[in-house]
Amino acid sequence: MIRALAAAPIAVLTGVAALALIAAAVQAGFVTDDALRLWGGASTAADGGMSIGRIVAGYPTIPFLITTLAAALTPPGTPAPVLVAALLLALIAGSMFLKFRSIGLSSLIAAPAVLLLALHPALLDAAIGGPANMFLAVFLFMFCASLYDLRARSGTNEVMATGLALLGLAFSHPIGAAVSFASVPFLAFAVRPALVGRSALNVVAALVFPTVFAVSAFAYVSWIFPGAGWSFFAAPAQSLATWAAAADGLFGDSVSGARAFDAALAMMTALGLGAPAAWIALTLVRRRRLLVTPALVFAAITIAATAIAAASGWFGDPTAIAVAAPVLAAVAIARVPDMRERPTFVLPLLALGWLGGLASIGLTDPGTASHLSGRLAGRGFGNERLDALGAGGATGRDDGVLADTDNAPSFVLGRGGARGVFGPGSEEFALALLFSRVATAYVAVPDPQSDTGASDRLDKAFPTLFRDGVPGYGLVYQNNTWHIFAKLNNGDSLKH
Repeated sequence: MIRALAAAPIAVLTGVAALALIAAAVQAGFVTDDALRLWGGASTAADGGMSIGRIVAGYPTIPFLITTLAAALTPPGTPAPVLVAALLLALIAGSMFLKFRSIGLSSLIAAPAVLLLALHPALLDAAIGGPANMFLAVFLFMFCASLYDLRARSGTNEVMATGLALLGLAFSHPIGAAVSFASVPFLAFAVRPALVGRSALNVVAALVFPTVFAVSAFAYVSWIFPGAGWSFFAAPAQSLATWAAAADGLFGDSVSGARAFDAALAMMTALGLGAPAAWIALTLVRRRRLLVTPALVFAAITIAATAIAAASGWFGDPTAIAVAAPVLAAVAIARVPDMRERPTFVLPLLALGWLGGLASIGLTDPGTASHLSGRLAGRGFGNERLDALGAGGATGRDDGVLADTDNAPSFVLGRGGARGVFGPGSEEFALALLFSRVATAYVAVPDPQSDTGASDRLDKAFPTLFRDGVPGYGLVYQNNTWHIFAKLNNGDSLKH
């Protein structure tokens, strides 16, 4: 208890810094579409606007359920994903501080070391990315640490810990599922050679069984509840296409012409620049396979997962996996005895890793880098997102609004919640599409020519709705992207 209290100041400081940074990022528009969907989906579920089937089969499951619970327990309008992400970063910081103190580092070394790791650009980028990215970081920490335990003992507890870490990765983030998939051929190198010699297949099967079983069960649940499960997030191919477009905008043509190879090369570079402490630690113990092999296996898995995500399109863009750099650095410091014997090396190496992580952001997160360069050049970004926020805010006091909130989660955020909105999970929305008839008090649609409107289901069902409205309805609000119509007997309750 006393040791936990000793970690409280560093955890609180990290959490407050994360809250301030995420708030500033939201104001500046540095919020990913996936984070917005998670935010809007959690708000919709917490307000009762989502069926139990879609909640149970929502993916990524762990961050979605935790964020939904946080949204339900906090006052309306509370940015639940921001709180969850900041709390997870604070938890990581507190855990690292306790671990560093337990291996013998003094508070004067442990505290700044934790700050350099917890505020590493890759971890901060993950915090801005939302709860899914932060849960990915948490389970990557667990996975990397479990690889060291697995190599040292390979007992039942170690196998269970590794299996649970892989399970958590698979259900925390799409790229976490890529990590679980990519780990299969490498796990045989992570266990003790004596066990591999007896039956490598049995060892790997025991490690991946929890994940395979849970994924099968999840697929079954998604099949029982049609329209749920993987449809909760945008198609991974769309996410990957956005990432690829941002990368091409920054760097032009790819280095090799092969997207997967370029992504793997970028990840390898990010690991090298962002975690020099890990590589120096491994150099010090290069003849001791017990300490070197787990780190190399972890690095190989993350690089392979990046290539698989870029090549297949099944797991979205590989941006979030850049958090592996501070994870590897922290675990290497905690597990390699030679580092604790040279504490004066730790802080300079971590500071160098912080600068390297900042330099590698453009490689691992071209979307943010492109956004930032556009801001510095005076170009506007995210105008459609702002329009959706404005349209949602205009309907904030009105009930019975028909809108495709899955396609435009910012509309829900602009209202401060999903109560009073008939989204895709509602009976009213399904009936409107089925009978091609609008019967709600209000209907909100984006311009079909906009990026938002191109995938809006109401625009597809009613091609002329945005331009001409529907009989019996009048235009009561408009901005550059959105039109909102109301039944004529409702009166003009919205601001023009």
